[in-house]
Amino acid sequence: MSSKALLFILILSLNCGFSQLQVHSNTQSLKDKVTALMETGIENKAFPGAQVLIFKKDSLLLNESFGYHTYDKQTQVTNEHLYDLASLTKVLASTLALMKLYELYDLELDEPASNWIPLLKRSNKRNSSFKAILSHSAGWIPYITHQNKVFKKKGGFKRNTLSSYQSKRFPKSVSDSLYVHKRYEQKIKKRIKKTPLINPGEMVYSGLFFFLVPQLVRDLSGLSFEEFLEVHFYRPMELERIGFLPTRKFPKSVLVPTEQDSLFRKKLVHGWVHDEAAALMGGISGNAGLFANATSIAPLLQMLLNKGNYKNRNYLNPQTVELFTKRTYPKSENRRGLGFDKPTLELEAPDRYPSTGVSKETYGHTGFTGTMTWVDPKNELIVILLTNRVYPTRENRGLYDGDIRPKLIQYALEE
Repeated sequence: MSSKALLFILILSLNCGFSQLQVHSNTQSLKDKVTALMETGIENKAFPGAQVLIFKKDSLLLNESFGYHTYDKQTQVTNEHLYDLASLTKVLASTLALMKLYELYDLELDEPASNWIPLLKRSNKRNSSFKAILSHSAGWIPYITHQNKVFKKKGGFKRNTLSSYQSKRFPKSVSDSLYVHKRYEQKIKKRIKKTPLINPGEMVYSGLFFFLVPQLVRDLSGLSFEEFLEVHFYRPMELERIGFLPTRKFPKSVLVPTEQDSLFRKKLVHGWVHDEAAALMGGISGNAGLFANATSIAPLLQMLLNKGNYKNRNYLNPQTVELFTKRTYPKSENRRGLGFDKPTLELEAPDRYPSTGVSKETYGHTGFTGTMTWVDPKNELIVILLTNRVYPTRENRGLYDGDIRPKLIQYALEE
């Protein structure tokens, strides 16, 4: 292992900010390009602030923070601050857990998930395999807007949905002043069970299965979703700034807010998961809810890049990493892996997703709040971008219109 890689590991283990490192002289051009890109994004109000981490060929090229939590410039973003990861939860929590369950309990990915999830047995999803579900080709619909089902027509909350007061019946927080009914999680799962199937075999991105992952983890392991991830990944890796319900551990001053919610919570979403359905699950879900900084995400991606090994400890088997991160159906038009997103097939297309230069082995994911993680094994590259592009509203498309994510990846590839 190179001296630079050892230095990278040492700093991770101490949970220090990478920004304290002196930038190597040959990465100054990269830093200048990334800084210009981020400053342009902030100026154009694509997002008020961001964290960027780039790791390539055993070298940390960049770990910088830019801008502020909000446009009022009251709190400057630092490397220690945590972002709402949104759908990165699907890979950095759910998919990691499923990879470990696959190894520990001999899950057959071609078998119906209903063999392991009783809720699905008497449903139209009883024959949906793990393989089809995780590659988004089982025909499950994309999403359910549960937040639209809690209000009465004349105003106020329906019975057994939400309350402004915490109690035994309403124990879990949705925000600082809203609490969800103790059985509402079961209502969400029953709705998932009853949803129709649309065009099985075609790729239709769906988050519904990931709501069922925490219960699957508990049923098989006896551990809660949080504890399973802590035991098998986060704690032994010494990742101190990643987890659900961050206000239990961190002050709001280090948590980057997301949206000014005018429809559901009717306030700034700050310290609570932005995704409404995950919020109604009590903030712990397999589809969203994870908060982290780039520094705590990097070791997980480093472990995957190293085929399951991190700091001389095997967290996953190399065969498991390869199986989940490759294209599931390579002879079809479906680009997806198992849980992981993959590049589009047109290698030389100028608008290729996620960027023109990435290899076909690349895998990662993006999040609705303006986050992304990508690993390119061929180029030995890790790119992390965390933003709150949904501030003050999710209607903001500056991140996409400015091609900020593909440009960032391209800059890293060119270095």
